[in-house]
Parts: sequence; C-alpha cells; structure tokens
Amino acid sequence: MRLRTFILALTALGGIWIALVIQRTHSVPAAAFASGPQPADFAAPKLVRVPGLNRPVAATPVADVSPRVRPFTRVPTKQTPDVQVRLAAAKPAKRSRSATVVVPQQDRSYAETPPPPLEPLAISDAQVVSVDSAGARITWKTNVPTQTQAAYGLDAPTIWGQPSGDSLIEHESVLTGLEFGTTYQVYLHAVDEWNRAQTTTVTITTQGMPNRSVASTNGSQIVVDNRPFFPTAVWAQCSDGFNSNINDGINLFMGDGCSTNDSTLSTRLDGRAYSIVNAEYAGTSNGRGLIGWYYPDEWDAFLQSTVTRQDLAKSIAPPQTGRISFLTLTNHFYSLATPLPQGKGMYPTLMSIPDVVGFDLYPLQVWCRPAFGDVMDAQRELGTASGGKPTFQWIEVAPMEHKCAEDKQLDPTPATVRAEAWLAVAGGASALGYFPNRWPGNIGEEIARTNREIKSLSQALLAPVGAATSDVSAVRVSTRTLNGATYVIAVNTSSASVQAKISVDGIAGRSPVVVGGGQVIGADDTGFSDNFGPLAARVYIIPPAGW
Repeated sequence: MRLRTFILALTALGGIWIALVIQRTHSVPAAAFASGPQPADFAAPKLVRVPGLNRPVAATPVADVSPRVRPFTRVPTKQTPDVQVRLAAAKPAKRSRSATVVVPQQDRSYAETPPPPLEPLAISDAQVVSVDSAGARITWKTNVPTQTQAAYGLDAPTIWGQPSGDSLIEHESVLTGLEFGTTYQVYLHAVDEWNRAQTTTVTITTQGMPNRSVASTNGSQIVVDNRPFFPTAVWAQCSDGFNSNINDGINLFMGDGCSTNDSTLSTRLDGRAYSIVNAEYAGTSNGRGLIGWYYPDEWDAFLQSTVTRQDLAKSIAPPQTGRISFLTLTNHFYSLATPLPQGKGMYPTLMSIPDVVGFDLYPLQVWCRPAFGDVMDAQRELGTASGGKPTFQWIEVAPMEHKCAEDKQLDPTPATVRAEAWLAVAGGASALGYFPNRWPGNIGEEIARTNREIKSLSQALLAPVGAATSDVSAVRVSTRTLNGATYVIAVNTSSASVQAKISVDGIAGRSPVVVGGGQVIGADDTGFSDNFGPLAARVYIIPPAGW
C-alpha cells in the first residue's frame, strides 16, 4: 500500500515538472495561462428544438456552402462544379487579451486545381472516315478531354484548320482546300487543361479530278471544285510538252499551241490538269478539267482608247454556270509604264469583262532592266484597278523575241524566276503564269520548287492580307493570316546581300519557320531579322500559339 502511494506521488511530481518545462520553452506569456480558460473562437450557437430530432440544433447556420469557382485554364473543361465549405461569419465573443492569433477566414487558401492525372495525354483510334478530291474527314480520340486543332502539308504542317471550341474526348477533324491526286501529312494536335500537348500524324491521298469541274470566283479568289484554287499556268502548250510542264507543277493550260481548235484540250489532258479554251469555243467545249475560256491575248494593244463594251459585244462570251473567263493585258495600265500610243482609256472597259484579269510585265526581256520592285507594285495596282477581282501575272522564264534578248545579262535565271514569282504573289496575285512554255532544265527545277511551295501554301496565299514592314527598302514583304497562323513573304529585290528586320503585327515572340528549309528564326515581340542574298525570296510560317 505504501509502495503504491509512493509511485502515484512520483507520477504527479513528474507531470508538474513537464508542465513547467513546456511553459518555459514557449514564447507565450505566462499571463495567457494565468488568465484562466479562454473563450471559444466562435460564440456558442443558440439551440432550438426541432420536431423529429432527439437533440437540439443551432438556430443559425455555422457554415456556408457555395459552389467553388475554378480559375480559367487554357483549355476549359466540361465538369460539374464541386462545392467548397467555409465557416460562416460569427460575431466575435468578448475575450481577454491573449497572444493567440486568429487567422481571418477570407485569407485562407484552398487547392483550386487538381493535379494532372498520372497517365500521360494520349491520342488513339485515328480513322480516315472519308476522302474526296478536295477534302477529308478524320475521327480520333484522347484519353482526357482536350481542345484540338488539325494541320496538313506536303512535308510539314503548312495549313491549319479552325481550332475546336470545346474540350472533348472524341474528336473530328474536317480538312478542306486539298488538291486532287495528292498525298498529304495530317497532324492531329491536342492540348488538355494542364497544357499538356500531344500530336500524331496520319497520311492521306486525295482522289483524282472529278469528271466535271465547277469554277467560280469569290472576291479575289478563284474557286474550283469547292475550294480556293491557285493556278500555275502556261500559254499555248503543245501536247508533247504536257508531261514536262505537269512534272514542274503546272496545273492550268491556257489554249493549245499546236491546233487551230483547242476545244479538245481537256480531253488530251485527261484529268491531269485543268484547262481553258479560246472564247470562240466557250459554248461548245466540255470535258474533264475544263473550267472556262480566255479572251484575246493583250487585247488592250489592239483597241482604241475610246472602246466601249457595246463595241466588243460580239467577242464577249455569255456567262456559263461553273465556268470563268480570263484576260491578259499588257503592262501599260501601270502608272509607271509608258502608255500605249492610243492612251489608257480602254482599261476600265476591258477589266469589266473577264472574271480573272492578268498582265505581263517582263522587266528583263521587255523593259531591259532589273526592275523587280515593279513586279509587286504593278500587281497591287491591277488588284485595285480591277475592283478586287482575282488577278495574275506572267513570269519571264526564258529569252524572248525582243531586243533585250541580245544582252545575255538580261536572260532569266532561276533566281530571277523565283524572285518575280514571289513578288507577284506578295503583290496579291491569285495565280501565276510562266512564259514562254519551254525553259532550261535549271529553271524548270526552280519552277517545280516554287510551284510545290505554292501548292502547299495555296489556302494561306489566298487568305486575308496582314500587316508587315521591312527596315530595308530593297526587301519587299507581305503577309497573310489564316486560323491563327501568319505567313510572311519576303524578297530581296537588289543584287546585294542585306540584313533586314521584318516587323509583323501579332507575332508575340513566336519563331518563324522557313518554308522548304525548316530553319527556325528567333523573334521578339515585334518581328525578326534575317540575312538575304541577292534576289533571295523566302516564305516564313509563324505557327499558331501552342504549336
């Protein structure tokens, strides 16, 4: 009995000693302990009796329940909001002074965004549902809800589709603006709410040219078989030159150079390229790939300045559904060109007749000087003078029967052909022609290269014009914008190497990629700089954000 009493006494003394140690090692003043019991953080609720309950409950809520609002993420998700519980506000009770600090409820933080799932973002089950000559439809899935955007190109992404608006698991990508009989790489891109991105690639090949093509115009665009079409043409080619031209990327033949009747031109092309015939055969010609007719070449040179539409009524073919007309003018409409002897009065009349109007400038072979800047400026003037119709320009690709041909330094080269072609496009051309229709092998290689780039970019080249400038006057620039991507055309019109800073609206530090080379150029918030050799011509793609 005595032993038990002794043990209990030792235990009590040990407890007192521990309490003293704790009190001495904490910074809270002793007064806080000496003041006695402290009131609760919240006033005691008033209790009431509720029928059916065995015990009383609080008369006022002690907690508020409200939806928790998630912060906006880059990829919004379709989720049912959960709830957040926070303590209800209560009147503070009177209390004695204490060193205890109460954290205000509104200053407390909560975990708003759940962490990403352990499984990585994945794309699966990509299926090519349908393909025709101008488009395709692909379905695919992701393992978590994502926003998506598809792109396509011949070798790399060059054209982007509209981004999706919703975050889903099952997706559908509809591609438009494709060329017939062409193999494309399609890039399916997904981003989830944690900004994780994934891309997979699908290969498709479009069907051949339809048995009957339908052509029209839409503003400054030529539309063929339900998609904007960028023609690359030759004039009056013979049948023995078809294959060579097609291999170099020619997709439109204007007339037959070896027949007095070109109404059978489309039959001989047999769906390999489009064709137009002399306006004399507009009402009788038909066939696969026929899209319209052309009026007399350089018609302005043979008319009086006072000519009226009524004077030309017999030569104007009546409109036909699914067919469009073309007219080529001389360069004398241009403000910096010498007027024709009869003046410039015929141009308003002539430009009102065709659906598509073009011209030939030929700075080397006709003007006998490297006036490359005029290629772009004259193209812009034609676009304005035509009232916004689709316009085109003929590019000199070989010596011609002019006195300038006597100077071999004025012979076209691969560099001049490329520079003139891209200057015309930068000036707003909706089509290009190459003249004459036969050219040396090295120039043919450049025509093929340029036409392949045009083919891969055609939907962008026909898109709205953006804003860009160069700090070097010799470097001429122009931009297009489509579905979040920006395309910059830049050409050095001089024979000297230069470095230029190109300013582009909305670039926002995104790095441009050189078409055909893949080089990535560093950029800042206003633009980028690059070095240009003599007559260097480049197209840059600034991809949409997130690519």
